[in-house]
Amino acid sequence: MIGVGAMTQLRILAVVMILASWSASLWAQDDLANPLEPAKAPSRIFIGPVIGFNRVMQTGGFQYYASPDQAPLCPILEDGSANGFFAGINTEIILGNPKDSRSSLIFRLLYNRMPSSFEQLNDRLPTRIIDANGNSQTIITTTTFTANVTYTTIDFEAMYRFGIGTTGFGIQAGPVVSYAIEKKVEQLFKLLEPDNAQFVPTPGYEYRDNLRTAVIYSGDIPSSNALRIGLKAGIQYEIFLRRMTIVPSLNYNFGITNLTQNESWRVNTVQAQLDVRFAF
Repeated sequence: MIGVGAMTQLRILAVVMILASWSASLWAQDDLANPLEPAKAPSRIFIGPVIGFNRVMQTGGFQYYASPDQAPLCPILEDGSANGFFAGINTEIILGNPKDSRSSLIFRLLYNRMPSSFEQLNDRLPTRIIDANGNSQTIITTTTFTANVTYTTIDFEAMYRFGIGTTGFGIQAGPVVSYAIEKKVEQLFKLLEPDNAQFVPTPGYEYRDNLRTAVIYSGDIPSSNALRIGLKAGIQYEIFLRRMTIVPSLNYNFGITNLTQNESWRVNTVQAQLDVRFAF
């Protein structure tokens, strides 16, 4: 005996299948030439969604101050990485005769998240402390500096695509202009060893993890640039399904400009991407 929930799911599935069959039938009829009308010319413009995965690599070096009147408390952090994503819309305009053209222009408008995490592990060092009885002793401590960067942009891409024969493979390349809508960093100073050690609280700092993590800086990235200019290039493969094209691709997005005005700090990404385009 089928329950009420199962019956509802079967009805929904049946409706979806009917709608899908009806849509496919209309699509097939649209592709066939009408003997009373001239055959439709191949489409030149394709529009659809795009999604992708970022493997972010932020390179360079930066160092922040706890406050303007204090010396830097962190070492120079040089290389960071993390995973991100992007999503948006894409438009392809075929150049030349659509039947045999091997080139096109592709434009994309994307929401792009390119975070990164930096870490600088310090050596084991002898540290002199005063215990609860007022006695001086030396212990070995291990600390680490970390920085978690949040970097989110709105991207506009203008790509030129060139198809490789009739294989379905092609290459694409072009500029990327990004406007940063979120540029934040949180720098932490952590005690790793010994397990029973704690920081002595200093006014002006936030502490976590039972006084074992000090927040050195948390906020907007100082002197950051609003625009990022990049160059993107990669290889793609086109899968044609009637009047729809599915295009997986692998690309490298290289940052030409620096993230800030004061450091040589660039944001680069390896991007696995999927474009879906419908004939317009």
